Amino acid sequence: MKSWEKLRILYNGVLLLPGIALLWRILHLQAERMAQNPRGMGFPIMDPVDLCIRALLFGVCANVCFCLGPYSEFIVTALGFPLTARKIRVLLFSLGLMMSLGIIILVWFLVEFSLSFPSPP
Repeated sequence: MKSWEKLRILYNGVLLLPGIALLWRILHLQAERMAQNPRGMGFPIMDPVDLCIRALLFGVCANVCFCLGPYSEFIVTALGFPLTARKIRVLLFSLGLMMSLGIIILVWFLVEFSLSFPSPP
């Protein structure tokens, strides 16, 4: 269990950098779009408060999913797979980290892709 808590620090650190970069990119694109729109049009992408709430919700959900790691390791070990606990831990950690990074990349792609279409009047 202690080894999973050490991995949590690495997990959060690795997800923090692209997460902050994505937030910065969305806010930057929003500022560019707002400069092009007339005053009073609102936020073209998302309200910044709503964006921060969604980012915090993603972080909480990612950590809840991370908590499933030790239980998954126990189940895989109990099923008798011919792997050491360390190999199982590294495999589960890597899969979870790749899935979380994939979600961040998917959101980034969707933001960039949505900008290729003109905003509605």
